[in-house]
Amino acid sequence: MVLDIIPKFDGRRIRIVYDQTYPAMSLVFYHILPEFKSKRLVVGVYSDTVCRNLKEHYRFISKQFPEIARILDKAYIIKIGRRDNIPFGRLYYFVHEDAIKKEFEKLEVAVSKLTDNDLLLMFGFYLMFSIYGRWILKNMIWLADILPEKLTLISLSPYGLYDYTTTKIIERFFDVIIRIVKEEEPLDFGEDIYIIGVEESVTREIKPGFERYKILPDGTLSKL
Repeated sequence: MVLDIIPKFDGRRIRIVYDQTYPAMSLVFYHILPEFKSKRLVVGVYSDTVCRNLKEHYRFISKQFPEIARILDKAYIIKIGRRDNIPFGRLYYFVHEDAIKKEFEKLEVAVSKLTDNDLLLMFGFYLMFSIYGRWILKNMIWLADILPEKLTLISLSPYGLYDYTTTKIIERFFDVIIRIVKEEEPLDFGEDIYIIGVEESVTREIKPGFERYKILPDGTLSKL
């Protein structure tokens, strides 16, 4: 189901909530990214640790899927952190983590330059809500309001980080919530099985529903 409806993500805001990082990254890099390779790729990264993790994913991708690595090589990176190093692509905007409240306008400028034909991937921004609290929540709501109407947005977040109220506020930013859960007692002996599907949707074109998947040796997802 999820793999089949990826083309319908075009022009929509998608939140991927996961228990384990690996299947979420597989979905984004090996399935969503190639579908929208004709779009300009913009990647938002919060924190140097998340940046380092992305660099590790890129190293594997460049060996296993050079065609996907070439897409990432052309990415524009918006980074918030302590260093301006990036995992791939070219640096578009950099905001030092200690100066984010003073330099938040840099993010406003970056967002204002996005277009309907862009694919925006967001990594690590879920940390900001825990660190900066209601200040960042208020400002992120404002940024969400100035995003281009038909921008394709993919944001990733671990499950269970926030209280119920904060979670519901954040979910209002998105059109579709994708949920990834590891099956606790898989029927397929020796393999990790993941339940992946649409948990919530505001559009009738994308309906809620789940299916079982496994990860193949090359890192891609395969429906069972």
